[in-house]
Amino acid sequence: MKINSYLIIPALVFSFPSLSQTTFSQSMSQSDDPGYSHVLPDYRQALAAQPLDYRLIKEEKQPDISLKYYQLNSQTWSPQHQVSPEKWQHNVIFYIPAHPQNQRALVIINNGTNNASSSMSASPPTDFTTEMLTRLARETQTIVIAVSDIPNQYLTFENDGKPRREDDSVARSWALFMQAPPQYQTLPLQVPMSGAVSQTLSLAEQELKAWHIKRFILSGISKRGWTSWLTAIADPRVDAIVPFVIDLLNQREALTHMYKSYGGNWPIAFFPYYNEKIDTQITSPQFAQLMQIQDPLAYANSSYKHRLAIPKYIVNASGDDFYTPDNSRFYYDKLPGQKSLRVVPNSSHYGVKTVATETLIPFVKRIQQNKALPAISVTQEKKTGEETLKIFFSESPVSIKLWSANNPLARDFRYACNIRYHASDIPLADNHNLTVKLVDPTRGWTASFVEATFKDGYVSTTPVVISTDEVYPATPPEKGGPACQTLPGRGL
Repeated sequence: MKINSYLIIPALVFSFPSLSQTTFSQSMSQSDDPGYSHVLPDYRQALAAQPLDYRLIKEEKQPDISLKYYQLNSQTWSPQHQVSPEKWQHNVIFYIPAHPQNQRALVIINNGTNNASSSMSASPPTDFTTEMLTRLARETQTIVIAVSDIPNQYLTFENDGKPRREDDSVARSWALFMQAPPQYQTLPLQVPMSGAVSQTLSLAEQELKAWHIKRFILSGISKRGWTSWLTAIADPRVDAIVPFVIDLLNQREALTHMYKSYGGNWPIAFFPYYNEKIDTQITSPQFAQLMQIQDPLAYANSSYKHRLAIPKYIVNASGDDFYTPDNSRFYYDKLPGQKSLRVVPNSSHYGVKTVATETLIPFVKRIQQNKALPAISVTQEKKTGEETLKIFFSESPVSIKLWSANNPLARDFRYACNIRYHASDIPLADNHNLTVKLVDPTRGWTASFVEATFKDGYVSTTPVVISTDEVYPATPPEKGGPACQTLPGRGL
């Protein structure tokens, strides 16, 4: 298909949004919240007070969709001059169907590398491809906005001069924050990540006035899924989220559980945080202060708790490289408002990308149609050698499956360790009720969850249950391949 494209020379040039410590401190002083729960909202407001800096690069036309390409300079971020480059820049692409729905757009928070290092070149985003984004716009008739380079990377923290990306940058920013929390309030990397997304929403509002776009669904994978949570808390324009593989709310309890699950060790994927000795500070007051910014569930104790009630579709991986499959036990029942959980069977952390589009489409359609999400409530009953799940569905599924995986040697269900889940069909429930019996394994541990598929393709699951749940291993799992290893514990 031929695509016509042309360059647009912007008529307006705005000054770069430079957020001074004075500006942020003035905003911060107006907050009614004690502690650090005000940091993200105050940072967003301080950014919003600066001129918005962006330009239109080009447009492309297709028979049923239009694309607009922008360059956005979201902020200058370098608390106490600790980080370089200071200026954050992003590519923002609008995917506009021929007849889009008004008022609400879908924002995809994408990855990418825009600051080359001496050994690595810049690279485009890989979480969501152009084909995936185009399909989302076409099938939902919703304007899709993709913002890349969240976070900007590589970044260099001045006290060590090492170019960093992804979890290396996050871990370094956490370690520095915990050295002096009052001084480094905006240093955790998710603060500018969230700020960049809010700046993208402002760009969209300004450029999409013809469709009255003022509300947004956010989605992203891994730390960009985390950013969707935090932006939703800070920015009232967000009215629904789909965070992929950020199974770490109620973070201190979840991390403690992970540590015990691996026999007093950490999964190898945790290495960037281990390298910065984050594991040695989990019980410290400084870590608790960090979590007031980072942990979405921590906002349940703040004036922003109502933001947790927006519709949310939490998508986790059954074989995540970072998180144990039953981490949701520490937060899911505590979340208010409409919610759904999907555990993707036989998936690693980044393997969920293969189902991202098909997961988002029915959710976006339901939100656009003001249709309720399918709710699944579960009651667990335990007897010796047996566990029963009593399940209620708010609407009738078209198919139900029980997924189970057994590890006879370790409480380890990482896909990288060759653990696989197997499905068995369950007869459709009468009156929306279902009883499922889980038998304790004769050896090791078994992870199980029930998956329901609904008429519109929406997939929802129960939380993962691990039997025998109350028993933690005394020793770490055996080493496998490069991604199936653990790091020695240093106490917790």
